[in-house]
Amino acid sequence: MAQAEFTPFPSLMEQIANLCGQRQTGTVMLVSDDNRMGQMHLRAGEIVFVMCRGRRGRDALGIMRTMQAARLSFVAGGVDAAEAIEWASKTVLDYLKGLLPDLPGQGDGGALAQPAAAAAFATRPVAPALGAGPQSAMAVELTPATLATFEEVMLTYIGPMAQIVCGDHFRTATDARALTLVLATEIPGAANQAKFKAEIASLLNL
Repeated sequence: MAQAEFTPFPSLMEQIANLCGQRQTGTVMLVSDDNRMGQMHLRAGEIVFVMCRGRRGRDALGIMRTMQAARLSFVAGGVDAAEAIEWASKTVLDYLKGLLPDLPGQGDGGALAQPAAAAAFATRPVAPALGAGPQSAMAVELTPATLATFEEVMLTYIGPMAQIVCGDHFRTATDARALTLVLATEIPGAANQAKFKAEIASLLNL
C-alpha cells in the first residue's frame, strides 16, 4: 500500500512548477522509492537552493534527476537566505524532466562550488572558533541531550531536513567537536557554517 504513495518523477516536477507559478515560498521535500532524499527551497516562486543526499547545486540536481518516483511534501514558510543557484527555475525543472542534456555554464562559483569547499573544510584541523587550549581538546560525550541540541540548531539552518541529515551523521559521530565540523558541511554558505559552529560551541561549551 505504501508503494502506491509514490508518484512518477515527471509528475512531481509539474507539481513543483505549479508551486513556482503560484509564487510560493517554502521547502519542497522529496523521498524517492529507493530512499533517496532531497529538498528545494522556493522563494516567491523561484528555486533558490537544491540539496540531494548531502550534495548541492549541480551535483544535487544530477542525483535528483535519476529518481524514478518519489513522495513530495511542501512546507510553506520562510527559507534560508543562502545564495541562489545560478539557473532560472524553468531551466532547473527542464533539466530534471530530462528536456535538457546538461545545465548551462561551467559552475565555477556560488552553489556549485559549495560541495568541494565543504569537503575541503572537513579535512582541516579543528578551527580555533570551537575553543582553544588543553581543555577544549577533550572529547565531549554525545548524550541524548547533546544530540537533541545539534538537531534543534540544525533545524534553524536547513529546515525540516535536519532530522534526516542529523540521523545520518549521528550514527558515525565520535564526539561533539567532530560532529560539529561534519554537520557544518551540510549548511549552505561559509558565513552560516561559521555561525553554526559558534552557536554550538557556545551551547555545549566546546
